[in-house]
Amino acid sequence: MAHAVNAGARLDRLPVSAFHYRIFGLVGAGMFFDGYDLYVAGGVLASAIQTKFSTVPQNLQFISLTFVGMTLGALITGFVGDRFGRRFTYQINLLIFGLASLAAAFAQDMTQLIACRFVQGLGLGAEIVVGYSTLTEFVPPKTRGRWLSMMAFLVVAGFPATALLGYLIIPAFGWRPMFVIAAVGSLIVWYLRKNLPESPRWLESQGRTAEAEALMQEIEKEAAAGGTLPPMVVPTAVPQVAADGARRARRRGGVGLPDHLPTG
Repeated sequence: MAHAVNAGARLDRLPVSAFHYRIFGLVGAGMFFDGYDLYVAGGVLASAIQTKFSTVPQNLQFISLTFVGMTLGALITGFVGDRFGRRFTYQINLLIFGLASLAAAFAQDMTQLIACRFVQGLGLGAEIVVGYSTLTEFVPPKTRGRWLSMMAFLVVAGFPATALLGYLIIPAFGWRPMFVIAAVGSLIVWYLRKNLPESPRWLESQGRTAEAEALMQEIEKEAAAGGTLPPMVVPTAVPQVAADGARRARRRGGVGLPDHLPTG
């Protein structure tokens, strides 16, 4: 019988180390380009109107389908992550986003650009879900709020980056290089993310305990850095009889005492 890995409790006890900063850096880089491409629409659409590449109704379609794609991407990625793993999900969504951005840079008309933007939206919406959830699975709970706030900062940092690059690039070279930047950046991050591990929590939940244990030992060795790790705290299970009795008592309007009390 496979032993319990207790991946969650073992991850939560780890001190902050280079492992956590590497996870944050690679996940955060993808989130930055997610924010960059989300805000890129303003400069791109203004330039497309000015050069007669698009019309106002087409611009509205561009914006609408961006958010339709994001909604679908955010919805689908949770099911995909549960089925195929966290690592697969945060890799495939960035690949989709990067390739769609590259295709957008070479769109021959506004219809093609709108179609590419919809596919980009799928990756954008998925990245938001995957980025926060992946970080949450690895960082310790005591500092999790700070890690997530810094992640949110990286997303909104895409706005000033987009504004500055748009100011420097679009008047001289047009709007296409803005998508090339998003494509190249996201594909570089996609390649670097290949070294990120699968979630030990997910491996354990799938019954792949040997893989989860081996991965946890590697993570703990890196986090300990030759020192001693804090003790693991495993949550105490609630007795099933008492819990069932309390639920039945609440349904009857009682005070929540279990049906079966110890005697003798």
